[in-house]
Amino acid sequence: MATIFDQYFGVGDETTYGTAVAPTKFYAFQSEGIEGKYERIESEAIRAGTRVLRADRFVTNAKGAEGDVKLEVLSGGFDFWLKHMMGSLVSGTATGGFVTHTATLGDLNGKSFTAQVGRVDNTGSLIPFTYEGGKVKEWEIANAVDELLTISATMDFAKETIGAGAGAYAAATPAFTANTKLFSFNSGAVTVGGASFDISDFSLKGTSGLKDDRYFIRSGGKKSEPLENELRKYEWAIKGEFQGTTHVNRVAAALASGALADITVLWDGPDGSQFKVQMPFARFDEGPVTAGGVEVLAHDMSGVALTDGATSPVTLTYKAITAA
Repeated sequence: MATIFDQYFGVGDETTYGTAVAPTKFYAFQSEGIEGKYERIESEAIRAGTRVLRADRFVTNAKGAEGDVKLEVLSGGFDFWLKHMMGSLVSGTATGGFVTHTATLGDLNGKSFTAQVGRVDNTGSLIPFTYEGGKVKEWEIANAVDELLTISATMDFAKETIGAGAGAYAAATPAFTANTKLFSFNSGAVTVGGASFDISDFSLKGTSGLKDDRYFIRSGGKKSEPLENELRKYEWAIKGEFQGTTHVNRVAAALASGALADITVLWDGPDGSQFKVQMPFARFDEGPVTAGGVEVLAHDMSGVALTDGATSPVTLTYKAITAA
């Protein structure tokens, strides 16, 4: 009999959008909230003697699925997510047991995945829920004092299949990358404009700008692959202490160039792995300093990551163990 401790989350890259594949990578997860979406198309016709909608006068309208997953970043296996978050992933040559993956702004078209969640009911039955046509709509990288580095992804799917079936729909047997380590707050370092800056909280949120409602009149009603429909947006936020007027002046700068600075956040893993976020043209939009009492003045800042037209607004560099 299965228990709640046997639940799992796995993914696999698809060759064709919306054609399910068996999961090949599995991740321990803090939480997941993926739900199938089902609407009803109801008849609006007038029928003599009918005051309540008849039981045979509506059609089920399946609209795929969507939801979030929150993962703790490990020293192996997370290059999968960087590709679907950013679009372009270049992996270097393995050296000394590690390989460096570099994710930059790139085309998201043609990149999709299948996710499978194993959920256990109160009778001890493990039931697989399979979601095909996966795309990352939004994501967040976050870390704070006394916490681990995490990645959260908001995903869109073309279809939900409930229960075990054949092939890609069969219940998977989770297998996790061995010997991975965690990244925590006490292994991080931050520079702003090339100078060290102590912070207590960091977040970077990305929005892919996908049009995810591409439905057409055709058999099955299955939607087409979501396409980029808006400019992508990368929003950052950091919390620190008031260390002088340098960053206050960036918010107040009269010239665009004065409001920009490079922000780099680096985490070193205990096994020699690394995870780095770099925003070479981070714009400082907010950063007020106020005295709320007899206390060290806090300095919370936020803005967006921009591009000069040639450089990726965000670069994610991930030095991972080769076993991944």
